[in-house]
Amino acid sequence: MKKNVLTLVSILVIGSVALAACAGTTPVAITKTPATAYKYTDMIIGFIQVGSEGAWRSANSASFKETAVALGVRLKFYDSASPGNYQIAAFQQFINDPEVNVIVISPLEASGWEELLQEAKDTGKPVILSDRRIEVGNEDLYATFVGSDFVEEGRKAGAAMCKLLAGSQKKNVWELVGNVGSSAAKDRGQGFRETAEKCGIVVTNSQTANWNIIEGQQIIEVWLKESKDVQGIFAQNDEMGLGAIEALKKIGLVPAVDVKIISIDATSAAFQAMLNRDLNVTVECNPLLAPQVYEAALAALNGETLPKWIPTKENVFFMDDKNLEEIAAGRKY
Repeated sequence: MKKNVLTLVSILVIGSVALAACAGTTPVAITKTPATAYKYTDMIIGFIQVGSEGAWRSANSASFKETAVALGVRLKFYDSASPGNYQIAAFQQFINDPEVNVIVISPLEASGWEELLQEAKDTGKPVILSDRRIEVGNEDLYATFVGSDFVEEGRKAGAAMCKLLAGSQKKNVWELVGNVGSSAAKDRGQGFRETAEKCGIVVTNSQTANWNIIEGQQIIEVWLKESKDVQGIFAQNDEMGLGAIEALKKIGLVPAVDVKIISIDATSAAFQAMLNRDLNVTVECNPLLAPQVYEAALAALNGETLPKWIPTKENVFFMDDKNLEEIAAGRKY
């Protein structure tokens, strides 16, 4: 029996492009398609990126560009940065573009997409959500969501903080939040509280630092001037966690000792911080989503029904992990 050509191509691409992906990331299963079906070289993807958010987002963008070249996909890349209305304009542009046959978006905001998604559906252009979700209730308007379980990432961070503060009499934790309105920020905060509050942790300060190292440092500096009664800091991404580390050092507190610090993404900078004994834990969020997204896009273009969520598998890394240096050496983002 002939092997599925689409599956073979997908396996080759994942092997050659996703060198820095976390262990266990798997492609969505796709059933056999007719010989007359769309191929990767027939796809013209309109991709709407969130914008610059540090090393994770840079790796995510590179994954889409490099995988497109490897597969022969034509990619029209729009880096919208912020605010969200730039994404809306780009989405409308791709709907009107007669060449684009699939739209992929990492939505900055979780709401406000109904009319555009409906218009894309009416014009026969499948929409794939990448990395970030939209509000619940609009699942019939897009083909699938490819990305992480942000709530579960928050739960993992909460469980890790419970472990770190198990012997502490006080369990006051400060939270550095991503941009307001994003699914990642809301879900990670929700998941963290679900587990952390069960072991007596209290979030006494919480504020957005927009995924930014400088803003993260500035916010922690302000809070430290008001009070030093803090036992842990939960940063919703690595950059904000690195900012918190600098703020603690600035006043003579020892990061990861005097104040436990947990961040999310597992970038190379976070691994270096753990090797430097400055960061206790980083929770993985894999940015190399393009092979899965493109495979799902091709299936949707060929009229196949996909699961509404194609998740990635991710790990939790502790400062005291025995193989930390080996893992860090292989980190490409």
